[in-house]
Amino acid sequence: MSYSLFNFKEDIKEILSVCQEDLDAISVGQKRQATKWQIQETIIPEMTKLLEMIDNGGIPPKNQRYILSAAYITRGWDWDIWSNDKLNYKLPTLDTNYRYNLDE
Repeated sequence: MSYSLFNFKEDIKEILSVCQEDLDAISVGQKRQATKWQIQETIIPEMTKLLEMIDNGGIPPKNQRYILSAAYITRGWDWDIWSNDKLNYKLPTLDTNYRYNLDE
């Protein structure tokens, strides 16, 4: 099964939707792996930049692709990697697809 630019774009939009869900939950006192700051200052800007790159045809070659937010999960933010949090699953999956599976 191939992973297309269309799939990549749809996955980014889904992550942005999950970010909004998490922000809404955080605003009413619910706990999430991500903090408001992480979502607003790192994840949303990175996803927005990726969408802009797609729209402008500027996807980097495979050896230069990475998603910083996915790396931060274990290397900086110290999230519980075993939690069922949606972003905890979706960001690394997006990173893997972007780096290895995207047909570009």
